Amino acid sequence: MDVSTVPLPGMDQGDGEVVLISRRFVGGREQQKAAVNAVSAYWKNLPLPSGFRSMNCFESVDGENIMTVVQWDGEDSWDRFFRSHEPFMIPGVETADDARRLRPELYHRYRGKVAREEGEAVCVVAPTFDVDGPERQRRAVDTLLDGPLKGRFPGLRAMHFLLSGDGSRVLNYAEWTSQRAHEEFLRDEMSRDAFEALHSVAGVRGLAGKRYLLHERLTGPAD
Repeated sequence: MDVSTVPLPGMDQGDGEVVLISRRFVGGREQQKAAVNAVSAYWKNLPLPSGFRSMNCFESVDGENIMTVVQWDGEDSWDRFFRSHEPFMIPGVETADDARRLRPELYHRYRGKVAREEGEAVCVVAPTFDVDGPERQRRAVDTLLDGPLKGRFPGLRAMHFLLSGDGSRVLNYAEWTSQRAHEEFLRDEMSRDAFEALHSVAGVRGLAGKRYLLHERLTGPAD
């Protein structure tokens, strides 16, 4: 199946309250394909505990990055797994020391919106904002969802705003029904208004997000 047509599972399906996200620069499409295959094989060969909910492995459209999104039912489940397993090293991308140092980013759900009538999502965009503490995390999200992103946009199926456990980042896991829809959003007034609103909040620094396509999904025992 062409990866660009694989429907996304949707984070609104309630896979888990704790989300671990790893993003790696791999350098090119050949390295990208090898990396996502290695990550998928690693998770398939693990005896997955009951607290594990899902693993979704993505390829960036530009061929430069991969992203792994793993959901757990709580921090305890993730922490037990992390303590009992050696960090996975992506061959040809990182060393064993890199793998031990680059722990996945831990996020918790905060707010979101879902427009199921938009249809199946096939593309994820995951921009991240650097912020100065937990209050700024919530302020940034509330400013967007209660302001310029309150309305609907064609092709935007869902937005799930996640807050990092250390209070330093916000990630918007945005699900799109097509890459073209996201491109049109970037040219639209809503996108410009969101950018201006975000940058009006002190202690918040917005960063761009790449488009990703799903490579593989695994679900845990509870599914």
